[in-house]
Amino acid sequence: MLVLTRRLNESIVINGDIVVTVLEVGRNGQVRLGIEAPRNYQIYRRELWLEIEQENRNALASATDASAAPPAEKHQTPKDEPTPTGGSRKT
Repeated sequence: MLVLTRRLNESIVINGDIVVTVLEVGRNGQVRLGIEAPRNYQIYRRELWLEIEQENRNALASATDASAAPPAEKHQTPKDEPTPTGGSRKT
């Protein structure tokens, strides 16, 4: 982990296109940061990111479980049995 010290209104640059600026330091130790990044970057608080990752893992597990289930049996209509429209089905 890289540890940097910044003062009010000082910034760091990440990968040449993300700028993080210290906007405010409160008495309670809370720091407000401003982040400038291209719109295609998704920026989340870490606790929210962890929640999103967990939801994604759960969705993947559900999808994997569903695909592992045996396929449902298909009803086959015997030849010459009337179809719902009233006609006969001949193949």
